[in-house]
Amino acid sequence: MKFLETWKRKKEKKYKILYKHGPSILALVFAGMAIALWGLFALLSSYPIGLYVYYSLTPKTTQLLGESLQDTSKQMIEAKLAPIVPVEQTNMIEITRDPSLPEGHYLEIPQIGVATSILESSSDSYEQVLRKGVWRVPEFADPTTHGQGRPIILAAHRFGYVDWTQDYRLKNSFYELPKLKNGDMIEIVWNQHRYKYQVQKVEEGTEITDYSSDLIMYTCKFLVSPIRIVVYAKLLK
Repeated sequence: MKFLETWKRKKEKKYKILYKHGPSILALVFAGMAIALWGLFALLSSYPIGLYVYYSLTPKTTQLLGESLQDTSKQMIEAKLAPIVPVEQTNMIEITRDPSLPEGHYLEIPQIGVATSILESSSDSYEQVLRKGVWRVPEFADPTTHGQGRPIILAAHRFGYVDWTQDYRLKNSFYELPKLKNGDMIEIVWNQHRYKYQVQKVEEGTEITDYSSDLIMYTCKFLVSPIRIVVYAKLLK
């Protein structure tokens, strides 16, 4: 009993001293770091939850997203689509076939982590391919036919769908498109031919303004918004 009483008195004395002097500076530092880390974790984990809540409250959001991208392509087709003009062979950039490259159509943007297929679809069924990733607007060019006011135009969702993982979103959408800057590189592999493009400008607006570019990529700035983020790039020799 005497031992227990002595231990109890020491314990009470210890807590009285701690209460009197308060926690140490080191303890406060560690507590602040723990709170900051928990806050960062909560912020990052809230993104998919926020999308889920928004999509649940507005079930037509994904349809509106697809329609907004399609509206932009319709505007381009109606107002800006130039007639196909034969391009002289002397003006074409010759890209050699590389058998080590895969067949098919692929887009890589190392600066923002995009590594995905370029999906083909008619303008009537655009929503099916936008659910998977990047869509090439079919009324415009592909890497083998660009030129004379007929650029390659690629469109994709920025935020995508609630069932996408963050890793899938980064690789297969234009989520990070606003981070591109002049000089960044873009690569398209098209049936075992590698085409390299360099970003010339990045802008925001309601429509595409420069159809002289070899490659144009665009996405919505916000979930539902008429503002587009547009990237213009030129083909390198």
